[in-house]
Amino acid sequence: MKRRDFLSLATATGISSSLPFLSAKAANNNSPVNGATQSLYAPTRYLFIADISTYYISVYDTVTMEQVAHLNFNIKPKVMEIARDDSMLAFGNPEVSSLYLYNLISREIKVIDMPSPVYQIFFVPQSKLLAVGLRDQVGMVNYDTGEVTIFPEKFDSPQRETVLYAYYTLLFSSFSQSFWVLDKTKPVIYRKHGYDPIKKPWEVLDFTKRIRPTVGFDKGVASPEDYMVAFNTLDGSEGLLYFPETDKLLSTGPMYTAGTTYRPMVSPYIDAYSQRVLFSDVSGHLAYFNLEQGDEKPIRYEVDFSPRIIRSGWLESTWVIGGDKGLMFQSFDNPDDHKIYRFPYEVVDMWVTGDSKTLYMTLDEGPPQIFRYDIRTREMLDPIRIKGVVMGGLLRMGSNNSICY
Repeated sequence: MKRRDFLSLATATGISSSLPFLSAKAANNNSPVNGATQSLYAPTRYLFIADISTYYISVYDTVTMEQVAHLNFNIKPKVMEIARDDSMLAFGNPEVSSLYLYNLISREIKVIDMPSPVYQIFFVPQSKLLAVGLRDQVGMVNYDTGEVTIFPEKFDSPQRETVLYAYYTLLFSSFSQSFWVLDKTKPVIYRKHGYDPIKKPWEVLDFTKRIRPTVGFDKGVASPEDYMVAFNTLDGSEGLLYFPETDKLLSTGPMYTAGTTYRPMVSPYIDAYSQRVLFSDVSGHLAYFNLEQGDEKPIRYEVDFSPRIIRSGWLESTWVIGGDKGLMFQSFDNPDDHKIYRFPYEVVDMWVTGDSKTLYMTLDEGPPQIFRYDIRTREMLDPIRIKGVVMGGLLRMGSNNSICY
């Protein structure tokens, strides 16, 4: 038995069994402070780390480097998001037809039954709303009242072979409340606003005559105000940038051209000002659009490791590209101005703090810890060793410098 499998089994059987499910409070190892439950609402301070192998979410104070909570909701938090302007944590699992809502101040949990499992979650700023992508439907949830609005259209496919798969990807423009549903079986995008009447038809954006007609779409991201959406073809052959107001479509040109690796392009990245967009495939081919300079053709270059996640930081001056056995900090304006860190493992997740100065990162092997980097100096800081976690997975905070997370 591998070390990781052994630790997973030991954690699940030795710790989990001693923590019964609580419908009103999450199980945790925090003692009350002055007779009251300690709040976990400190958007720029507390870091939430989901365990890949168990039910646990470990919460760390990024100032003291100490664990402040160890949460267990009896599901693996495969999907997890925190509101940027409220004290709400939302999470779910593709095997559970429920949405879990956790108030970080009161430490109370609500469980809302859903028509099918939750695959994606997006908080709507300055509201009590969040958008959800379920297995084959999308909708809105008011996490204050518990009201659920699910659009009746199902984005399914006759090709379905397993229930643990979605045949679409949901992009969401948070400020305009726009749903962008990417069809994985054909080159079509469906668009609708969260406040639209349920019976209002979806707008259909058909790209059949503008790209190869046999290809569907995969990963992507939408700017918060409907300005543009960036997405990949399912086969990884090209990345696309679409501007709905002008119906303009830009292409990276050919990207992944060898082999048959599934999903060979990583999710594209739009910077916080919606001025720069970066595409990459897992072979290290990158395509960079500088919209501030009016680029309609990307700058093409390569890195010598396999990218997995793209972020940005230090007041939108630096690309942060993490992947298999590599992490690179690179100037927006000069691909040759970069610093690369090498390690024997693959990046699982990355988070850039709200002031854009610090990167937190998890890896898929080694002792459970959070790696930290100063984006300004590009220097590595002392890591945070995390307790009660077999392997750190998703990273979330209540603040972030980016629309892509």
